[in-house]
Amino acid sequence: MNILPGDMQRAAKLLDCCDYCLARARVAQFGRDLNEAEKWVKEFLRCKRDLDELVRKKEEHDKLLEVVELMKARGIDIEIILRKGNEQ
Repeated sequence: MNILPGDMQRAAKLLDCCDYCLARARVAQFGRDLNEAEKWVKEFLRCKRDLDELVRKKEEHDKLLEVVELMKARGIDIEIILRKGNEQ
């Protein structure tokens, strides 16, 4: 899973949540309690959405790093741009 290092612990918890929710949904399905199964599937989707957000955050971070590297390769000093941006 492609996650920022600072998000690893949260991602692990969300992944555990996904596993747990799917297991509970399956147990409820076996017990013919489809309403309970649906509740757990919805909870799984919530955890999955949060996990997807962490992945998206990492992808955005990687794109920004690519832009910075491209600017450096073209001789653009990113620190000057940042200082100018902070002056406004």
